[in-house]
Amino acid sequence: MALFSSTQISWNEPWFFLVRIRTARSWMPRMATAFVVMAVMFLATYFFDNGRFALVEAALLSLVCGLVVLLLLDKGNVQREVSVQKDCIVVNSAMGRTWHSVFKLEDIEAVELMRADEWSYSVNGMVIDHGDEGFLVAVPPKVSLETLANILYRLDLAVSLSDWEPPEGDPRTKVKDDLQLDAERAVGVIDTKALEGEEKKLVSPVQIGIQLVIGLGPLLLGLIGAVVAGIYLYRHLNELDIVNRSLIGGGAFAGLVAGFLYLIKIGLFVSSAYAIKVGRASMQSRVDPLFSGLEDDLVALDLYGPEKWTKPGMEDDFGFLQIDRDLRLLWFEGNTNRWTLPFSALTSCRIEEAIMGSEGNENAERRYFVVLSARQEGEEEDWENGLIYVRTEIGNDSHERRYDRSRLLFTQLSDAIGG
Repeated sequence: MALFSSTQISWNEPWFFLVRIRTARSWMPRMATAFVVMAVMFLATYFFDNGRFALVEAALLSLVCGLVVLLLLDKGNVQREVSVQKDCIVVNSAMGRTWHSVFKLEDIEAVELMRADEWSYSVNGMVIDHGDEGFLVAVPPKVSLETLANILYRLDLAVSLSDWEPPEGDPRTKVKDDLQLDAERAVGVIDTKALEGEEKKLVSPVQIGIQLVIGLGPLLLGLIGAVVAGIYLYRHLNELDIVNRSLIGGGAFAGLVAGFLYLIKIGLFVSSAYAIKVGRASMQSRVDPLFSGLEDDLVALDLYGPEKWTKPGMEDDFGFLQIDRDLRLLWFEGNTNRWTLPFSALTSCRIEEAIMGSEGNENAERRYFVVLSARQEGEEEDWENGLIYVRTEIGNDSHERRYDRSRLLFTQLSDAIGG
C-alpha cells in the first residue's frame, strides 16, 4: 500500500450488520462460550458463595455475565468502516480498531454491487472477489451505488451492477457551457513553443517564494505563536492563574484563526495580484515576447492540462492571453510556454466543471475551466488545456464566484470567435 494512499470514497456499515447476517452455525461457538460463562458464574454464586445470592439473583447475574461475554466477542463486529483507496480496499472495525482487512487492487478479480431488492437484506451490498472466496460488506443508502461503481471502474476493477453502464469519460467532469464548434471543419493548427531556458521566467523561483510569504506568512506566524504559547504554558502552568492561562491560550488560538482567515479570504488573492504585476514587468525584459506586457487587454490565466482537472495541485503554466479580434488569433505568453491559436483551428471551446479528488466526497472543491481544444501539426490527438481566470478580488472564493469568472472569460472568447 502506498505511503500516502488517497481515499476515493468511504462509509460506515449499518450497525450490527455482521451480527444480523450471521448464520446459526456461526452463532454456536459464541453461544457455547457464553453458556459456559453463565454456568460457571451460576455455580460460583449460588453453590459456592455460602448462600449469599438467592436462586433468582444468581441466575440474573450469570445471565448478565453471559451477555457481556457475547458483546465482548462481537465488539469488533458491531460496525465496520469501508474505505476505497487508490491502491486497495480497506475494511476496519469501527469499535476499537480490533481488526482490519486490506485487499490490494491487483489481487481483486472482480467486485459485485447488489441493490437492496436483489438479495435478502434491506441495504445494498458489495462482494469483493479476491480469489477462492468473496468478502461481503454492506453499503448504506446514502452511498450511491452508481458513484461507487464509477470509482471502482476508474481504478481498473471489473465491476458489475444492474442498470449501470461504465462511463465513457470521467464522471467527475461535466460540460456546463459549450460554444458548439464544428470540429470537422477546423482549419489550421496551434503553434506552440516551449520557453525553457530561452526566455526569462515571468515569475522566478524567488518571486514564487515571496508569493508564499504573502499568502502563508500570517498563518505560519500563527502556528509558530501557538507552539511557543503551548511550550510556555507547559513550563509555567503552575505559576499562572486562570486569567493569564486563558489569555495566552486564547491569543494563540485567535492568531491561528486569523492567519487561516487571511489565507483564504485575502492572502491567496494578494499573492495572485503580486504575480500578475511581476509577470507584466518580466515580460518587458524578454527577448522576443508576443506582446510587451503594457497592453490593457491582457487576461491573466492559470493553465491546467486535462490530467490535472480533478487533482488538487499546481497549475501547468501561468501567463497572459490576448484575444486579437482583427487577426482572429489567440496569443498566449506564459511562464514556460507561448502559443498562437487561430480561431479557425479551434475544435472546442467550453466550460468544464471538475470535482477535485473523489466524486464520492460531498464537500469536494469544484473548479470551472474554460477548455480550449485545437489541432496540432503532426499529432493525432488535439491539444487541450483548461484555463482559469486568475482572481485578485479579496473575499470568499465560492463555487458560484469561480463559475462567474469562467463565464466572463468564456463570454469574451465566444463574442470574439463568433463575431
